[in-house]
Amino acid sequence: MKLKEEREELKKLLNKSPEEINNNVPQPGEEIPGLKAEPVTDVNFIELKLKCEEDARIMITNAISFIIPDDMIENNEYLKNKLEVDVISLASMIYQLRTNEVMQKALIDQINLGMVNARMFEVFSGMSKTVGELNKQLIQTVEAIKETYKTFREDVKEKRTEAIGPGSQVNGILTTGDGSVVTRGTKELINNVKRIKKEQNGNLSFVDDAELIPDIPIDPIN
Repeated sequence: MKLKEEREELKKLLNKSPEEINNNVPQPGEEIPGLKAEPVTDVNFIELKLKCEEDARIMITNAISFIIPDDMIENNEYLKNKLEVDVISLASMIYQLRTNEVMQKALIDQINLGMVNARMFEVFSGMSKTVGELNKQLIQTVEAIKETYKTFREDVKEKRTEAIGPGSQVNGILTTGDGSVVTRGTKELINNVKRIKKEQNGNLSFVDDAELIPDIPIDPIN
């Protein structure tokens, strides 16, 4: 073939090539079944994150339900904000734990399909250690949160005591600074009866055989 003919042939091939190339090259956004990666899990991680937040809120609520009443949390902005921060912190730990468990299962599924190499077992061992540490940290975090709320409860009691002020005793009744009556136990009641009996030189009648309840006359209300 002469040089001129070869040149013409090559020119024809070049003129045709762009159209053939475009037909055989994937376009942007086009899905090629042979090149598309198969998912290794069926987990919706957005739903998983929401579930972790729900679990964290339940865990904290159950942990502090016998420490701080719900109405105290509702009426205290600091407690409400702290509860939300604790939920976010605990939810993050639960999410890390759950995702590691998901990855472990995906790794096991791949091994069961025959995709085995030494590195996969090394990764699985690392994940197992991480899961164990997260479980331990989760328990420690919940206990630390409980101690924080216990401290807050004691602080509230102390503040309330300071606000009430010193107590006093009037007619055998112990009262606080704001006039509230403090309930007295059996021991205090017996001692008070003995005191009244002594003050009246024993001339005191009782309504019970054990002589614990004095028969004290009550003035009629005008």
